[in-house]
Amino acid sequence: MDVVVIGAGIGGLAAAVSLRRAGLGVTVLEQSRQISEVGAGIGLGPNAVGALTALGLAPRLSPDVSLPTWTTRRRWQDGAELFKSPLGGTVETYGHPFWFAHRGDLQRALLAAAEDRAGQGKPVRVLLDRRVADLDPGTGRVTTTGGEVFTPAFTVGADGIRSVARQRLFDAGAPRYTGHSGFRTQVPAERAREDPLLAEFAERNSFESWLGPGAHVVHCPFRRGSVINVTACIEAPAIGSGATAAPVSIEETLAWLEGWHEPLRRLITAGNGVTRYDIYVQPELRSWSTGRVCLVGDACHPMLPYLGQGAAQAIEDGHALGEVFAHTQDPAEAFRAYEALRVERACEVQSLSAGNATTFHLPDGPEQRARDLAVAEGRIDSAVSEWLWQYQNPGRALAGLS
Repeated sequence: MDVVVIGAGIGGLAAAVSLRRAGLGVTVLEQSRQISEVGAGIGLGPNAVGALTALGLAPRLSPDVSLPTWTTRRRWQDGAELFKSPLGGTVETYGHPFWFAHRGDLQRALLAAAEDRAGQGKPVRVLLDRRVADLDPGTGRVTTTGGEVFTPAFTVGADGIRSVARQRLFDAGAPRYTGHSGFRTQVPAERAREDPLLAEFAERNSFESWLGPGAHVVHCPFRRGSVINVTACIEAPAIGSGATAAPVSIEETLAWLEGWHEPLRRLITAGNGVTRYDIYVQPELRSWSTGRVCLVGDACHPMLPYLGQGAAQAIEDGHALGEVFAHTQDPAEAFRAYEALRVERACEVQSLSAGNATTFHLPDGPEQRARDLAVAEGRIDSAVSEWLWQYQNPGRALAGLS
């Protein structure tokens, strides 16, 4: 059985690896002319690490990841510690560690696993510079702008928030700007160590988030502690002019964080430039398939990055899809099982992520003080982690599905 995957992002490559391991022949169509290092630091909770381990990715990726010792939440104005929880026990509690990695390293490891001639199943064929012009949901047939036609047994749409596949299946509208934008920079750890005000950021092996009015900031060392990834998520008007990402000045970034703790502002100043990216969403979908086409990742459940689960849920999708096709090669039956495994969980993560946008950005006042108390008592983070980070292998879960 041959399958086409549209998109060579995290979800598409995870699906390709999983389907390959299930014995299918996989062709990935990627519109870019090369798969380049895009993005920056990314948190991978134990659920994501569990899925990656099941796909055989742990040995490829683990040498490049950081393992934060703590997760910490702080107050925006003075850095006061609201909550601190050890991450070292996640293996004992959830079966897998918490990783912080570079998105490019993750994508590269997935691509290598997909194409590896020594891996389980037939190597995945990855075709670059292939933009989809048409997709027939009834047959799964894919036509590219170059006139190539692919007639697989089924097609997987992993083409992101502006998904052609989603549009063909459900006549989806354009993504909606959330009013939130990310401002991202990377700080060489050695540069931070040279500044007495910043040295502690390089020494603290902690995944930290600062909560404030209309914004929050997260930072964590990665690439074995050599770089500190810093992202400020800020409520701001859209970039405009049709752009969704653009370089911005440090001065503009700091203007949005006026009054925030000075060492944190200085950390941003020490970065290698700032890139701004606007955050978009699509309405929740309760069905991810039609005919011979199904969706994974941001194509079906784009979410705000306020639970650190966008990539993790795409990886879970890809793993689950391969597992269902290891049990049946009837696409209709497989898609039903896939949706039974994934839709409810991913939609709940979408909802929780959206809720955090409000919770994290409260202005100072009674609601903020109540939130800080809940954070300090672990009523927010611990409750979510206990559900979210538990990862049940879909191969075992399938035994419980009719």
